[in-house]
Amino acid sequence: EPVAIVYGDVEGKEEVPVRVHDACFTSEVLGSLKCDCKQQLQLAMEYIQEHDGIVIYLHQEGRGIGLANKIAAYALQDTEGLDTVDANRALGLPDDVREYTAVANILEGLGIKSIQLMTNNPRKVATLKRLGVDITGRIPCIVKANLFNQGYLEAKEGRMKHYLDGSWCYWDHSGNTVDEGDEVKGKQAGEEGGGDDNES
Repeated sequence: EPVAIVYGDVEGKEEVPVRVHDACFTSEVLGSLKCDCKQQLQLAMEYIQEHDGIVIYLHQEGRGIGLANKIAAYALQDTEGLDTVDANRALGLPDDVREYTAVANILEGLGIKSIQLMTNNPRKVATLKRLGVDITGRIPCIVKANLFNQGYLEAKEGRMKHYLDGSWCYWDHSGNTVDEGDEVKGKQAGEEGGGDDNES
């Protein structure tokens, strides 16, 4: 069943921050690093605690294809080098079959007049609008990429048109990882500004 996690007094309000989050057993329970789902959920939970809002948690694993099919798609990604979209298609499955009628019903039941949707997904925005949800703005839900989910985030942006602005890139142009690049910059700044201190 859908679950609405509510922080603060939001009933009857306008422009309520809302995250519509689909369950991800592989990351949220098993700790998989192949996606950004767990981190997005954590980000949304922190946000609504600070700003009053709602996380609506839906059991639509693998963009609606189910856990068993999702694991089969993972296997194709690992063995055949397919991205998340092509792996689904190779199994004869759709790219995305998630359905959000329950979200519209929950918001109506709470008397929510309009929302600020926490998402990077244009399909989710369009689908909720078609269901009559008044979306007055979008709150980006972007987390730092890692070595294991870069390909997934690249497919999200390139194949599914998510609003990520290249944030999935884990490597900088010098060949370092993003984290290593930050460390190199920090060391360089220390060397440039610390000469006098070393001599004193």
